Amino acid sequence: MQTPLPSWLDFFAIPASWVYGGIVRIRNRYYDRGKNVHSISKPVIAVGNLTVGGTGKTPLVTWIVRRLREHGHNPAIVMRGYASIDPTKADEAIEYRERLDAIDVIVGADRVATIHTYIEKGGEADCFVMDDGFQHRRIARDLDIVVMDFLRDPFEQRMLPAGWLREPIEGLQRCDAVVVSHATRSEPTLLAKVEKSSGHPPIAWTSHHWTGLEMHDKEGERECSLHWLTGKSVAVRLGIGHPGPVIEALVRLGAKVAKQLHAGDHQPFTPEELAELVSTSLGVDAIVMTLKDWVKAKDVIDLNAMKCPIVVPTLELEVVEGADALESKLLSVFKLR
Repeated sequence: MQTPLPSWLDFFAIPASWVYGGIVRIRNRYYDRGKNVHSISKPVIAVGNLTVGGTGKTPLVTWIVRRLREHGHNPAIVMRGYASIDPTKADEAIEYRERLDAIDVIVGADRVATIHTYIEKGGEADCFVMDDGFQHRRIARDLDIVVMDFLRDPFEQRMLPAGWLREPIEGLQRCDAVVVSHATRSEPTLLAKVEKSSGHPPIAWTSHHWTGLEMHDKEGERECSLHWLTGKSVAVRLGIGHPGPVIEALVRLGAKVAKQLHAGDHQPFTPEELAELVSTSLGVDAIVMTLKDWVKAKDVIDLNAMKCPIVVPTLELEVVEGADALESKLLSVFKLR
């Protein structure tokens, strides 16, 4: 089992995970009693997960916002803004603004305060979609959605720091819906595990796929088909929690991953890393980044110094099973008010 720490540290990490799990359980019991939970005057949909690292929350939040808009609603996105000196310029906040036209993104560590400030200042949203909100229990929510990565079964994980779990699996009991990401179809074994733990099977199964490429170089920006990557030698700079699916997609398209530039989740670009990008560009046909990486890079990178383009795949989420059920669940929050 892959873990955040080397296996030789298990002697220390496993007892630490027991302690951490106990603290989380005490915290959850506190909130279960309604202590320090604040109600919002408009519907709140929380999207979160049980594990650290990328599970596909951002594409799902984007899908949710688009569906709500199709039904005449005006959602705003609420998020904390990790790893950024200025939370309003956090990579995911910028990514949402790039993906969704005229979206209000409310960013701040104190999400209760930021929402109330937004409402007091006349914000026009009629509902809030809270990114990474499952563990943020200070805000009462009308719908709690947990995203579960099919490629990293949380039922096989330990608690941090010995594993990737942010809270025990029993936390699924308080969610209203589970959406499985990175799946091509429903899978009976995982379905049964989710149903046993949460009381209901996953409401939807989703897949992520690339629809095209954005090319960025000194000539500007242009769009290309995915076939451009076939036979190309590429380097990757992936500041995301779980880069494996991106590497696998490149290989399936026939690209050769010649170099992987190390980057932590949400990691900003340092002068040293920018210099490394320039030197790396001398030996490859392209450097591949996600949109989350590119929104940080584009303001600091000198494309005139690069000897190859920066390639950003366009990622879309497809609900392969359960789209209607998930959409109905989303719209039900307005009937509760």
